[in-house]
Amino acid sequence: MIQLPMVRADHRPLNALNVLPMMNSADIPRIAEQLRQCGMQAIEIQSAGTRLRIVTRQGAPGEAAAAAEQSPPLPGEATTLVRSNGLGVLRLRHPAQPHVPLAVGMPLEQGAPAVYLESRGLFKSVVAPVGGEVAELLVAEGDKVDFGRPLFTLRGAAQS
Repeated sequence: MIQLPMVRADHRPLNALNVLPMMNSADIPRIAEQLRQCGMQAIEIQSAGTRLRIVTRQGAPGEAAAAAEQSPPLPGEATTLVRSNGLGVLRLRHPAQPHVPLAVGMPLEQGAPAVYLESRGLFKSVVAPVGGEVAELLVAEGDKVDFGRPLFTLRGAAQS
């Protein structure tokens, strides 16, 4: 078996037999970063009928992991830039839920779903990292978004 030039958090090498059963969605940015550090742009892993393909975009090491995190407020300001934690088509509300779409001035509680990313009929929520009021929408319903794209800003609460 070919060993991939990556290691798990417990420092065991990743290979097609041990990567898929233990992987979760939080591991994908870490694996993409390791691919980039090794000079690889794509990898496809198959195991027992499951296939995972990760393709990295061009950029400096650390860019994908940094982009997937929420930006902290600037010193002296109580605003937080919220970025996409995935890729897909932006939905300002979940189609199966009756709540109002995200809009400027709307209050959000920390951890509350704010917008959704639709990909292949599945919806992934982007949650508010802090509580506050939506200050600015930087995207529109139906926009295609990638990892790290700025979505909206929150004001009125500082991260603790």
